[in-house]
Amino acid sequence: MGKTLHSFGRAALLALGALVLVGCGRSESRAPSYNLDACKRVDLINAESGLLVRGAEDIAIDWEGGRVFVSAYDRRAVEAAARRGVHTLPEGGIYAVPLADLFEADRGAPLPVTSLVAASDVAGGLHPHGLTLDANSGELFFINRAYARDGKKWRMAPELRRIGVNGEAIVGPSMRAPCAANNLIVSPHGAHKLLTTFDHHQCDWRAGAEDVFSLKRSGVATLGGDILFNDLSYANGVARAGAGKIAVGATRENAVVLLDEKEGGVWGEHRRVKTSGAPDNLTEAADGALVAALHPSLMRLALNRKLGLGKAPSRIVKIDLMSGRETLLFDDPKGALFSAATVGVETDAGLIAGSVTDQGLLVCGANE
Repeated sequence: MGKTLHSFGRAALLALGALVLVGCGRSESRAPSYNLDACKRVDLINAESGLLVRGAEDIAIDWEGGRVFVSAYDRRAVEAAARRGVHTLPEGGIYAVPLADLFEADRGAPLPVTSLVAASDVAGGLHPHGLTLDANSGELFFINRAYARDGKKWRMAPELRRIGVNGEAIVGPSMRAPCAANNLIVSPHGAHKLLTTFDHHQCDWRAGAEDVFSLKRSGVATLGGDILFNDLSYANGVARAGAGKIAVGATRENAVVLLDEKEGGVWGEHRRVKTSGAPDNLTEAADGALVAALHPSLMRLALNRKLGLGKAPSRIVKIDLMSGRETLLFDDPKGALFSAATVGVETDAGLIAGSVTDQGLLVCGANE
């Protein structure tokens, strides 16, 4: 990120790194809370473009408003277009979807949605990635993977954007995100308005070496670039984890790591919980537990995500941070119904999940 686009060789290097890690996750025989028969895919269709929404990588839930905010863009299509040097790149969107509409939707009937942000208003293109809701201020913050021309090539230049929960434009200074920014959260201490995870220390070809060798050089930073913690291997999703703590998904360590602030304003590891796969995005459940999307096979994820080959398995779990107990919510070992899930949220009505590569959202009813 913040660099010229990765080549096919970088993609192959990532796939090799994933292969090295195959078998690191626990293999458990257990029944999920939501079986495949209780779940359906709900396609979303952009009412303006008429295109189906793909790549709903992150979700934020509005408990009071009864809706989910969805951050989506087709990463593989955008990266492929940028490599070809085309004049215009595909766009994504930030969508607000009522929970009732999702659970009541008929199978095979796309829900029309309209982006809260107009792509034409975003210099560098609308390509939303990590997303968080500040319910107190009524603001949505998201990392936008904008692109800028660098000669005949495109260069990714991540930035932080904020809007009101109903799409209101908020006037303020432009905020450039760290080059490897992945996800973000409102600080539990208020010392820094927002904290962001960064999944690599380097933002060029050397990031591939970090992946292959699972180097612990990523972590959490302020938007100003001050590093608060940098001892994780591919820091990914982030969520609140009780009083004064945050939880970070260490993707290449198969662990969720709890951090808290130490003396001097730096953060340190409080404890870690091993997971039965590589954690991606994390969301806080109503009871204080964490819902985590896990990747059981990083190799299959890399092949699917980078090269468009096959499908990647999806797994959603709920983690009790006090006991470390992991409850399996959803498991699709072949990715047949929903491939490469990267985020999950659980409501009273059931489970919702998004994916980095698949279409629409996965919806599992509690009593179907």
